[in-house]
Amino acid sequence: MCGRKRGAATGPSPVDRAKAGSKHHILTCGNGLSLVVALSAANVNDHLMLPELLDRVRPLRGRPGRPRHRVKVLIADKGYDYPRVYDELRQRPITAYIPGRGTHDKVAGRWVVEQSLALLHQYRRLATRWERRTDIHQGFLDLAATLTCWRRLRNRTR
Repeated sequence: MCGRKRGAATGPSPVDRAKAGSKHHILTCGNGLSLVVALSAANVNDHLMLPELLDRVRPLRGRPGRPRHRVKVLIADKGYDYPRVYDELRQRPITAYIPGRGTHDKVAGRWVVEQSLALLHQYRRLATRWERRTDIHQGFLDLAATLTCWRRLRNRTR
């Protein structure tokens, strides 16, 4: 149950003295364009949000032919190295590139997601959550993802 000053989708942050906070989850394509953005409490592990992110992917349009309806390849960081994730990805035929926990392996391409998150957090309203209502913060998150995609696509055509 959240306190009076906390909104929904907040939880004690594991890195900031247990202050109430939120976490942004993002699923991008290989070019760094946001496909899905989601919001959760700060104490929710990343791998628990993966099924929700995969379920919310809409058909990818833009190329001639039928739109693609699913993700084929997933590149993730060590936070997703759990048997539950591999089972989920096996159910949907998705190839995964996830380094093992406790190793110093790095996956090429992970910087694309980090860059997309950094572009989202350029908007000060998202860097620090001030809204108590989750739907308002999710709306700002969706708007920022849309603006980021629009700017990247506009710069590509020039």
